[in-house]
Amino acid sequence: MTEHENRSEKLFTPQFNYPETSALIARPDSNSTFTPSVLDGEARSNWYRVINRMSWHWHGLPLLEVGDVLSRIAVSTRKRSNDNWLDSVIGYQSGNWIYEFLAEAVQWQQEAEKNQSTECNESNCQAWLTASALASLAGYPYFRNDDLANQAQIFANRYYHEAMNASPYQIKELDFKVENKNVKAILHTPSKKNEAARVCPVVFLCAGLSHLQIDFYHYFSRYLAPLGVGLLTVDTPSIGHSKQFNLSQNTSVIHQSILEQIKSVPLIDPDKVILFGYRFGANTATRLAYLMPHKIKGVINIAPIVHQLFIDRQMQAQLSPIYRDIIASRLGLNTVSDQQLMAELQFFSLKEQRLLTKPCRVPMLNIAYEGDMLSSLEEAKLLTSAQKVSLIHIKALAFKQGLQQAAEQSTQWINALIK
Repeated sequence: MTEHENRSEKLFTPQFNYPETSALIARPDSNSTFTPSVLDGEARSNWYRVINRMSWHWHGLPLLEVGDVLSRIAVSTRKRSNDNWLDSVIGYQSGNWIYEFLAEAVQWQQEAEKNQSTECNESNCQAWLTASALASLAGYPYFRNDDLANQAQIFANRYYHEAMNASPYQIKELDFKVENKNVKAILHTPSKKNEAARVCPVVFLCAGLSHLQIDFYHYFSRYLAPLGVGLLTVDTPSIGHSKQFNLSQNTSVIHQSILEQIKSVPLIDPDKVILFGYRFGANTATRLAYLMPHKIKGVINIAPIVHQLFIDRQMQAQLSPIYRDIIASRLGLNTVSDQQLMAELQFFSLKEQRLLTKPCRVPMLNIAYEGDMLSSLEEAKLLTSAQKVSLIHIKALAFKQGLQQAAEQSTQWINALIK
């Protein structure tokens, strides 16, 4: 038994009766022919999960280590729930996706604990962040009925809390009431811990369906903090700290409630709140721009998914199995036919909701990627503003370069907006 296996077994005793992730959502009539999208990773028929190395690396994961973990999963000879998918090893044991990524996270936890008493806070913070990112990836795609994944998320959040303690920035966990339920958000402020806290503009993140709120520290520290801008994050309905909510056509229910309470947070300038919608999160951000324009300074939408995917049956037929399962899980459906899923999706179209019939009153930046099968340039052009609208079309580039270009251009736009 290897060293990483021993460490991982300290978290949970190896068991073989846990349902395997890819078998948790029943779709008896599904026939997917996945068309790769530039933002959604590598289309590989022998993996259930979409392998998105460059995105994971951009969020802080070490590429070589991720490759090593994927190799251990791929060469496993243990029983799989689906022989066609390498990442479907049954039970919490070597070769299982959650087991292997959590085992890697534990090694970084031990590295962080080794430096805990030293003054090297920056490296300590980075070690905890890497542990958190690996544990977060262990829980991907974050199905609520996946017990092992839920435990991995607990560790991911714990590691992130430790990273925030070691971070040079002042970072606060906040509790908000949404429909009489507690929702936890995280406010990352640009104030250093050796400085007096000050009120700051904030970017309010509207993440997509495949990320936890703890996946964006890199974006904050590299792009927002140098501008004196904070980052407010909250989990998407049905995952993380928002798992008590099902996703519905009112995709903005949590964010809207937080915006209504934001004046109670003394470190946030309520007149300088900018929404950042990534992929499906652009649906949330754009809804809020129409519903609460007086509370929003501007909106940035990255590769927005707001209409076409929800009404186009041909596009839906090209979705990967995991993407369909993610949507079903977020809706609270553990058993769903393709026909039922398509019927549910049409209600998410902002055009069908009559919100895109006229320009919104909030300045807007829309960024589209060439070659993105789920969000075309035409999709971005649906989002218009009566004040100011900017459209950036990023040509086909190496994925990491494209993400960096979007981050840099959106940062420039934020800087001009808050001056």
